[in-house]
Amino acid sequence: MSLIKKSKYICPFCFTEHKLNEVEFRCSSDPKKCAYEKDDKFTDMFGVEQLKGRVIKNMSEDEKNVMPKEAFCPKCGGKTTVRLCPTCHSELPYTVGEYEDLIFAVIGAKEAGKSHYISVLIDKIMNEIGTAFNCSLQPINDETIKRYRNDFYYPVFRKNEVIRVTRSARTDSSVRKPLIYTLTFKEDGILGGLLKSKKINNVVTVAFFDTAGEDLNEEDVMQTVNKYIYNSSGIIFLLDPLQLPEVREGLPVGTPLPEQNTEMEDLLARTANLIRKAKGINMNKLIEIPVAVAFSKMDAVAALMDPSSCINYPSKHVKQGKFDLGDFEDVNGFMESLVRSWGGENFANQLSANFKEHAYFGITALGCNPESNKIGKLRPHRVEDPFLWLLWKRKLIKSEKRK
Repeated sequence: MSLIKKSKYICPFCFTEHKLNEVEFRCSSDPKKCAYEKDDKFTDMFGVEQLKGRVIKNMSEDEKNVMPKEAFCPKCGGKTTVRLCPTCHSELPYTVGEYEDLIFAVIGAKEAGKSHYISVLIDKIMNEIGTAFNCSLQPINDETIKRYRNDFYYPVFRKNEVIRVTRSARTDSSVRKPLIYTLTFKEDGILGGLLKSKKINNVVTVAFFDTAGEDLNEEDVMQTVNKYIYNSSGIIFLLDPLQLPEVREGLPVGTPLPEQNTEMEDLLARTANLIRKAKGINMNKLIEIPVAVAFSKMDAVAALMDPSSCINYPSKHVKQGKFDLGDFEDVNGFMESLVRSWGGENFANQLSANFKEHAYFGITALGCNPESNKIGKLRPHRVEDPFLWLLWKRKLIKSEKRK
């Protein structure tokens, strides 16, 4: 198994970076033995006031590249293994400090389909991607299990209903918490020339964060609420082609259209500015966080595309169990050309002027236009492509190019 030698970790709840020894603990004794207290840091972060076990400062003398595993409460003497982030006092996952942390930020304007995308993508990873790439996605805690099932999976896959609009993190504390998973990769084990059971060769912690579109409309709000962006390992920039004036004008009369929201280049500029300010990156240097620009609802703009274009064919990655570079290059080139022809020249130029690694994708999460909030037949298309590209950029999956 590939353990990552590291000296720092990123809290997957508040996305603050800390040294490994910068950790606190929470007393886990019964409240009758050790009275619960108010936790102001937790309340300030999540807007929820709760009585919790007392916070214990780390008194360990361990080196800074070692994360303490336990502590003793000075009040009751009880031992605890509940580790806390010193910034927000969230309970840290048991994997923190041991494996690589991946924070995938899914951002985009209001009504771009972020919640539907996350719903379908996680289901794809658990099933098709897991089988094809010898990996498994496992929720890190009950909170992730319940939130994904109740807010994402059940509406789409069980009730065939659209997901309600994501509330602003400024008003709904539950939105401030990400969905956190471990992604475990396995490989075939060989012993004495015989194929044995699969062995684990890598484990990463993955955090998905669904952001309300209005939380991205002003840079100062982004700075307060969406700190996760500048500490992300990769960004999936989800955009709605139906927001582009050239697309709206070119579609057949009567095509259902959403209200026009934030201009996509404004959203990109705010995102780039936030990262540059937070990380101190000058304008003469490119940001190294890879950005997957994914245009959603491609089924809604089918009338504007050649039916024989590569974007209309199924992705080859899952079928081959490797990231197909030929398929990726075809789609990336086609989508960039399409975006520029749709009046997105400024966006494309701005993207390349800010981000060192970026690529274009076309996806469909639902595959139909919901009527009265009901989903007809779910037909997702290429939703996995941006995620697999980010995994490939992180060297977690192998690639192959057709001859």
